[in-house]
Amino acid sequence: MTVTSDMLQAVPAGPGAADRETLADCIDRCLDCVQACTACAGACLAEDMVTQLRACIRTCLDCADICDATARILSRRTGYGEDLVRDVLAACAAACESGAEHCARHERRHEHCAVCAEACRRCAQACRTLLHALD
Repeated sequence: MTVTSDMLQAVPAGPGAADRETLADCIDRCLDCVQACTACAGACLAEDMVTQLRACIRTCLDCADICDATARILSRRTGYGEDLVRDVLAACAAACESGAEHCARHERRHEHCAVCAEACRRCAQACRTLLHALD
């Protein structure tokens, strides 16, 4: 059990059309991605070739912001707005795919980019899984 799972069990409103496990997994993957992207951007700034990593840094920071907003929106179970949730999940999956793509370009040279790319891939998949569960 995670804090996310515990909170979803504790709130009075149901998870909407998705089961709690799928919802909790997506929230946790979003939060993992926030951490990975934030740390990766910081690590990129510490690299000697920071100029060549500029697009990666920007993409990581954008992805972290979108994942953070997605996790927060998914965590609110009162007044559930399914259309907004679908749009946010689609945007998060797209941001994560972009983040994974940018980090993958550098993953052979920078281990932090490899870790981040994988976190982005897992988050994108979790967002798509939750989107399908809402259908």
